[in-house]
Amino acid sequence: MEIRAYEPRDKERLRFICLKTAPAFDTDKKRDALFAAYLDFYIDVCPDYCFVAVNDSDQPIGYILCAPDFDDYYRRYFSSDLPYSQKLLKSDPATFISLKLNKLFVGKLKNEYPAHLHIDILPEGQRMGIGTALVDTLRQKLREDAVPGVFLTCSADNVKGVNFYRKYGFQEKKKLFGSILFATEC
Repeated sequence: MEIRAYEPRDKERLRFICLKTAPAFDTDKKRDALFAAYLDFYIDVCPDYCFVAVNDSDQPIGYILCAPDFDDYYRRYFSSDLPYSQKLLKSDPATFISLKLNKLFVGKLKNEYPAHLHIDILPEGQRMGIGTALVDTLRQKLREDAVPGVFLTCSADNVKGVNFYRKYGFQEKKKLFGSILFATEC
């Protein structure tokens, strides 16, 4: 297993991983929403903060995606200049509203932890240190760019995820309607 920078040729494989690790997104409309909300913006707009874990065949089996500045992400994501939020609104209005309200939930936390991340690893790659390696790689990049901290939101029902973040050293900052907001310094 190796961690390397995201490359545009990885996009379809990352979409595959995103689908395999997300709850039932079984229609084209739901898949469009999933990609618009949690994948495409990051790899299109912030590719320098996207890393993949690859197997011996250089095929991604996991990834970590990040926007280094939540305020910039929020402004750009919901801008009419980019297609992501409008795609999401058409595909899944509830997720659109949830992301739109994120700014309220994150509040002042974004001042100390301005970056936010998404991470997904195929089941066959879990519990092998890949998550730790991906987070370590991202945190190193954020430190190099003087970003002081990073946060994420995890479903409280995602027991493996919650346990991973706690074990890694992320601190629980808030509970939000069935989710937990975690943060750590870079």
